Amino acid sequence: MFGVLLTAALIGLVGTAGWAMFGMADAPASSAAATASPSPVASAASPAAAISSRPSPSPSATPAGPLVPFTGVVPGKLLIGIGDEADRAAQTALAKQSPVKMLTSWYNEESDFGDFMDGWKKTLIPKLYRSGYAIHVVEWAPDDEGQLTTKYGPACGRAYPLSSQFLNDMKHLAQIFGGARTGPPFYVTLFTEFSTYPCVDNEWDSATNYYLALKDQYRAAYQVLHANAANVHVSLGFGGWLGTYDYPQKGGGKSLISHFTDILKASDFQSFQAMNDPASQNPAQILAMTKILHPYGPVMLAHYKPDNGNQATFDADVRAIFTDSFIQRATADGLFAMSFMTTKNVDADPATFQFLKTAVTRYGRTP
Repeated sequence: MFGVLLTAALIGLVGTAGWAMFGMADAPASSAAATASPSPVASAASPAAAISSRPSPSPSATPAGPLVPFTGVVPGKLLIGIGDEADRAAQTALAKQSPVKMLTSWYNEESDFGDFMDGWKKTLIPKLYRSGYAIHVVEWAPDDEGQLTTKYGPACGRAYPLSSQFLNDMKHLAQIFGGARTGPPFYVTLFTEFSTYPCVDNEWDSATNYYLALKDQYRAAYQVLHANAANVHVSLGFGGWLGTYDYPQKGGGKSLISHFTDILKASDFQSFQAMNDPASQNPAQILAMTKILHPYGPVMLAHYKPDNGNQATFDADVRAIFTDSFIQRATADGLFAMSFMTTKNVDADPATFQFLKTAVTRYGRTP
């Protein structure tokens, strides 16, 4: 919970050498934000229901149907991930049958260590790194909103992210997932959907003290993670909906993002989620957020799925995303990675599975 600014050496991790590490030849030129809609939108629903327990994984679909006729020069490559937890993500049919090379896990609270993560430290995690997988952890805070005291004054929001225990837990997390500096990367998306953590969502003016304290905690967690994991890369997790509107009167939408420019500049990469339900909204949101965040570093779509698991939306989304034109535009704008949040939609339909298997084979890359 300290406010120490990052040193120039740490910030330099996202310089020219850092871009090459993320599979990009050059750092980007500055790009303008997407055109704003006139009014704010409601935040996406929390991912808690999908990640707070560990049900048995869905059975993998048997590939069926014709191959998708992708031909010609590949216009861009993405590091493609899957998972709510690394152990079962590695066992999914998509990971086994196509070049899915990033395995995503979710960390919610301290009990996750004893429940399953501690057992991975000496077995699963080293094995995955030896197999060439990048590891990705999404950190999401439990919904424990209440009145808080910060050095900036009173605030209202989720307590755990601002606690000293959180920093202890980030050290613990790094000690479990950290790998060799020269090996595959360990990506961390901190505070995903953080604009829902205050008691009033998505508005800087309504939660200034909370956001200032959260920035301090991000800087502190960044330092702790880097001190305990040689291969770590850290980002702040934006809700993708923020890129679809602007509400400058309250510092909402794209205006909220602008209040975090200092954190964006100090991060190793940038993260956002896309979890809308109506078909066609997620691909547009992905392009908008990538363009907004790209001036500050390589961009990851940290977790994607339709919020209510709608299969028709998922099918329409992936067929819009995995096209030459979309991949060319997204990677040119700075997208270097994306992760499917669960395998349920991937495996639900044999034709969809076959499409994704072929698409990941075409567009997927190694870390």
